[in-house]
Amino acid sequence: MRKQIYELSYWLKSEVEENKNIKDLLEKFKFEIIHENPPKLRNLAYPINKEKMAKFGTFYFYAQPEKIDEFKNKLKNNNEILRFIILRRKQLKVSNR
Repeated sequence: MRKQIYELSYWLKSEVEENKNIKDLLEKFKFEIIHENPPKLRNLAYPINKEKMAKFGTFYFYAQPEKIDEFKNKLKNNNEILRFIILRRKQLKVSNR
C-alpha cells in the first residue's frame, strides 16, 4: 500500500472546546498524523450556518488514497465542522508560526 501526504484544513463551531473528534477519526482510519496546527478562534469573513466566529485548524497526515472518500463522508456527517477541505500534498513544509 502506498501512502500519500494530505492536508486537512477545517472550521469548527466556536463553542467546540477541542478537535478531539477529528483526531479520533484520523486514528480510526489509521492515518499517521505528521503535524497539527491546533484550532484558533477567528472572525469569519461571512457567516457560515449563522456562525460569525469559528476555530480554524489544520492536520497534515499520511493516508492511503483509497480511504479518503470514506473519510470525507464521515467528516461531512460531523455537525461540529462548519467547512473543511482535504488537499493532496507532494511534499510538506511546516513553519512554526
